[in-house]
Amino acid sequence: MSRDRDDSRGRPGWAAEAAARSQLREVEPLPTILLDGVSKVYRDPMTLKPFTAVDGVSLSLEPGEIFGLLGPNGAGKTSTIKMILGLTRPTRGTIRLEGRDPQDPTARRRLGYLPENPCFYDHLTAEEYLGLVGSLFSIEPRTVRRRAEALLERLGLRVHGRKALRRFSKGMTQRLGLCQALLNEPAVLVLDEPMSGLDPIGRADVKHILREERARGATILMTSHVLAETEPLCDRVAILHRGRVLEMGSVKAILESDVLEWEITTDALPDQRMSLLREAGHRVDSVGSRWVVRVLDAGALQGILRTLTEERVFIRSVEPRRESLEEYFVRVLEADGVGTASGRESGGRS
Repeated sequence: MSRDRDDSRGRPGWAAEAAARSQLREVEPLPTILLDGVSKVYRDPMTLKPFTAVDGVSLSLEPGEIFGLLGPNGAGKTSTIKMILGLTRPTRGTIRLEGRDPQDPTARRRLGYLPENPCFYDHLTAEEYLGLVGSLFSIEPRTVRRRAEALLERLGLRVHGRKALRRFSKGMTQRLGLCQALLNEPAVLVLDEPMSGLDPIGRADVKHILREERARGATILMTSHVLAETEPLCDRVAILHRGRVLEMGSVKAILESDVLEWEITTDALPDQRMSLLREAGHRVDSVGSRWVVRVLDAGALQGILRTLTEERVFIRSVEPRRESLEEYFVRVLEADGVGTASGRESGGRS
């Protein structure tokens, strides 16, 4: 019977191979955040009718990755985050943080979280508040002080460490929120609109810090409505709508999609040629002292360039313009019925 269960045991070297396979399984990294078929159903408090906020979402995030969870209001982003944080349980499906249930205290100790609108005890100073956060994580006081000083310095709040939080601006409060999220040196960082309320310098600082945390090996899940900020930061994104994942993939692959149009920049453009280009359906715009011809049809590009050269028009550049993350986002949502007032989400949980 034992040979039926494993007929390789009589073969020379089977024990070494089994040990090697076991070691390989041990070193294979687990996904830091894993959602498998996760759904969340609420009941309307008035009608008691069920409402599906999250519908069969599956995600797998690896160490050292910045992942963007994108979607309009009411798409299910906040409900998904609450389940990842262990604040509410999924109705169906499984969530794991480094292989553990989000309710497991060990998983929570390795988790950092920045809510969209951080709210602190405004009678405390920044240093006192970070000390309180450190005590909740059972971090040794000297370690808390050392980390707090370093984080306040990184986020440009060192000179405000002893200022009462009620005197903090929105941007300063947002920076302090990131300080507390990083205080326990988390393996998993969940950030809900981390750029909210920040000026351009603040946004640049936060992006720099997030890249440093990625290099450290942290897994970062972030939401954002400012897709121009998300585009250069995230490794992958998922677009959520009506609780479902519509699209998911690498930002690099999205940005390397087909060329939308070609932009020809010239110093001057004869009036007659300008009129002919516009009649042919090409856009011609004045940009400062130069002209930009936008050619949608790649097949017409070579003919236009040849004609401009024959007419001795100086061509400064010819550049392809590909789809931006924001354009991709809008296109995916429009394909799912968003784009008119009737197609947008109205109410519901986000």
